Amino acid sequence: MAEATSKVQGDANGVSEQVDKPVAPTSKAPAPARAKPSRRSSPVDEAVDKQRKVLAEALEQAQAIQYDPPRHVQVTRAEKPAKAEKPAKARKAKLVRDSFAMPEAEYAQIGELKKRLGGAFKKSELLRAGVAVLCALDDAELLAVMAHVERIKTGRPAKK
Repeated sequence: MAEATSKVQGDANGVSEQVDKPVAPTSKAPAPARAKPSRRSSPVDEAVDKQRKVLAEALEQAQAIQYDPPRHVQVTRAEKPAKAEKPAKARKAKLVRDSFAMPEAEYAQIGELKKRLGGAFKKSELLRAGVAVLCALDDAELLAVMAHVERIKTGRPAKK
């Protein structure tokens, strides 16, 4: 059954006029439900259904168990077990980078020493070993060795 309602519409000049428009009925009859075709259940679906039933039964049994709620136990510091003492770690020595100048002949001797050692040591290791040997000398021997070392001008060499 169609109903007619009146509405007021305004035009561009502000004049309003009454317009009757038919309105569709609001109640609609529901569409008939279609029956889904019955489908044969596959073995996988049957296994899933069986497992769901087993899990549901296990859940019911678990919820039926009566148990006392856990008590919160406060542990004082005196009751805590003592931690085993760890051996003190040896601190790594702080590394320092430095640059220096030396004559080419002495620099070539570093290469020769590396070859004599089979290339197993780095240049910095050779220099550190040399410092260790110098430290092992007594004062008179150290002064005698240092007397043979040529003094060179400090700073960067001039560009050619």
